Amino acid sequence: MVRIWRRLLAWGLMALLLLSFFPGIAVAGDTPAVSLEEAIRAVKDNFNIPKEYNIFTSSYNSYDNRQTWSLHWNAPGEPGGSFNADVDAKTGEILNMNTWKPEKRPEPGLRLPVISAAEARRVAVELLNRLAASYVPELQPLPDDNQLIPLNNYGPVSYTFRWQRVVNGIPFPGNGVTITVRGDDGQVTNYNLNWTKVDFPAATGAISPEKAREVFASAGMLELQYYLQPPVRPLAAGEKRPVLLVYRLSHPSRGLIDALSGKPLDLGNGGWFDKGGAGGMGDASLEMARKAAALQGGTQSKPLSPEEMKEIEKTAKLISREEAIAAVKKWVDIPAGLTLRSANLYADWQDPEIRSWNLTWSSDKPQTGKVNFMSARVNAGNGELLGFDLPSTPSGNDRSGKLDRKAAQRLVEDFLQKVQPQRFKEVRLDENSRPGWEPVIMEDGKNPAVQYFYYRRLVNGIPFPGNGINVTVDAVAGRITSYNLNWGNFDFPAATKILDGQQAVETFLKNRPLTLSYTRIYSPGGPGQGELRLVYQPLGDTSSATSDMIDARTGQFLDWEGKPIAQQPRPYRFNDIAGNFAEKEINLLGQAGLFGEYGDAFRPDENITVVSMLRAMLMARNGVWGYKDMKDEEILKRARDEKWLQEDLQAGATVSRELLAKFLIRFLNLERAARVEGIYKVPYSDAGSLAPGSLGYVALTWGLGILKGNGSTFEPNHTVTRAEAAAALVRALQVKQ
Repeated sequence: MVRIWRRLLAWGLMALLLLSFFPGIAVAGDTPAVSLEEAIRAVKDNFNIPKEYNIFTSSYNSYDNRQTWSLHWNAPGEPGGSFNADVDAKTGEILNMNTWKPEKRPEPGLRLPVISAAEARRVAVELLNRLAASYVPELQPLPDDNQLIPLNNYGPVSYTFRWQRVVNGIPFPGNGVTITVRGDDGQVTNYNLNWTKVDFPAATGAISPEKAREVFASAGMLELQYYLQPPVRPLAAGEKRPVLLVYRLSHPSRGLIDALSGKPLDLGNGGWFDKGGAGGMGDASLEMARKAAALQGGTQSKPLSPEEMKEIEKTAKLISREEAIAAVKKWVDIPAGLTLRSANLYADWQDPEIRSWNLTWSSDKPQTGKVNFMSARVNAGNGELLGFDLPSTPSGNDRSGKLDRKAAQRLVEDFLQKVQPQRFKEVRLDENSRPGWEPVIMEDGKNPAVQYFYYRRLVNGIPFPGNGINVTVDAVAGRITSYNLNWGNFDFPAATKILDGQQAVETFLKNRPLTLSYTRIYSPGGPGQGELRLVYQPLGDTSSATSDMIDARTGQFLDWEGKPIAQQPRPYRFNDIAGNFAEKEINLLGQAGLFGEYGDAFRPDENITVVSMLRAMLMARNGVWGYKDMKDEEILKRARDEKWLQEDLQAGATVSRELLAKFLIRFLNLERAARVEGIYKVPYSDAGSLAPGSLGYVALTWGLGILKGNGSTFEPNHTVTRAEAAAALVRALQVKQ
């Protein structure tokens, strides 16, 4: 008997040991068909893993009816490096791979790709046919000609290629293959196979595209809204963020129409879907807060600036800390045992002209089950209560609330009518803005312990989601635990000369047509792989960015900053440079998004202007984002800040060869060397015509191979063409300092 007991104990300990190594293995039936050794060999047979990555670990995962081996190779010590792969433990298929190796400190100069996009695609296609041959018949390549190639030396250029799954002739954006190839050595750095193995609903019985358009229009998928551009920089005194009139895809279905029933898809509470290549722009918000700086006086009084005097005058009119506390107590009972810990006066992040008191209380001796913390915000100008927060339901979230949704709403609205009587008339409850994880009614019929409410601001009868009131109710204790007012003072454009609803739908669907497709619908607590549905959804051009929002006047798609997507940086393939001496250099700069003033026309023989040259230099140094639409005056200012522009020139002035030499030597941070006198010679017969102080710049551009003039002459006053400027800029970027 003792021997049997010892044997059972030994088997039990072995089972626990196996579970510690393979936590996903729960039962014998879950044992992987593919062994760890087979998984390792599959990866090593298809990829070259650097020998120095000699620290190896693995894990086994079982989830959503899928078993995988996760394999990890790492390099010891610094600078490190890693290679990771996941292998299907049932089929032996490689599901994904990614690798990273440290880059040596980059040398100055342009890092040109050695491998062309066409060569990289051949590498990717070969790998696709080797690893996913059985899936290739259902894969469709997506356009890859919209990739910007950055002109920097921070890392190698990489090319990314994507294939989308098509089933029964219907796209499934959530499934496909992605492969990334390095442009310097042609090595694959990322491979990802996303494939759902389920039965697909047949497309028979699906409504027509025309019927889907009718449903889209009649359901009110697009809502006319005011859109507040998020702050990307601190606002100047008196400056306000602009508000735009937009049509926005804000329907609870997120634009999905059930292709079989012909009705907008009900995603359910907290549901979401796999967008895949559909794109879309989510709401963006960025909180910026500035604390007031303490003034320290010295022994000798110094005069105050007008700005400082203005700030002092504003602050003198604000309510005191004690008055702010009294404003809180007027509407909220501060729990017993809490002590005021901080009181900060700060400028509102939306409108610096508004000052607010931020107050916090806490307990000296926190106790379980009691309120130990509280915070509140008060408008320091008029004593208005802007918000307060108490800990959520000390009684526990697992208890059923005594207030149902309607009772909690009555509690909230009674409070708002007292504390914000006028603004309550200017808001409307938005049931679609509840947190997805908090249902209105629990599955067992009980009320949730916490209820959330969001009231959107209405301006001229038009929703303004950027402003509103959030309130949280502890439904167990029957009290409000959180109230926050977000309400700015903005200039709202009149809703005149805008597209009507039908025009907005037509404009939206012209660029994002309703496409019959498969998608996966997820819900909290639902199957991990989601429910596969046949839907119509507005899919955009996969080769370019898209969004859920259009300008209500122009119909242009807008990004999260409210700027037209069509104006975002993109690569250019110039159609007028064939045979030009600088064709190669111009093509390179076009792929990086430079010199796009005329779209896909470069105009190589046109004279380059000062602002066009400086804009290209800024883009080459810092990247294209933010400079494409920057005003000419700001470009000149940035160039002066960089010390590239030291002459008094207008934006539209032409650039002489002598001036270009100065621009590019300053660009390379070699001006100090260029100013050294008495050491330079140039092989130009017209060197005597150079302006005083220019010899060093011209000599350096000649020695570095950036500018060679016309052979025996430099012709300093020669007006530089756009082609000549592009060639010189690329040569400057290739200089190794």
